[in-house]
Amino acid sequence: MNDTASVTADQLRAFIERVETLETEKQEVTDQIKEVLSEAKGSGYEAKIIRKIVAIRKRNRDDVENENAMTELYMNALGM
Repeated sequence: MNDTASVTADQLRAFIERVETLETEKQEVTDQIKEVLSEAKGSGYEAKIIRKIVAIRKRNRDDVENENAMTELYMNALGM
C-alpha cells in the first residue's frame, strides 16, 4: 500500500506543480496586458474602452448587434 500512496502523492504533487506554473504564467500575461494598456493610455487611448472592445470582439457578432439594438430601444423609450 505504501507504493500506491507514493504514486498517488507523486501524481498529486505533479498536478499541483502544473497548476502553480500556470498561475505564474497567468500572472505574467496579466502583467503584460497591463503594460500594453498603460502604453495605450500614454498614447492617449482609454484603457477601459480598449478592454470593452476586446470583450466585444470575443462575442458572437449577432449577439452584440442584438444587445446594441435592445439598448438603443430601451434608451429611446426612456427619452435618452
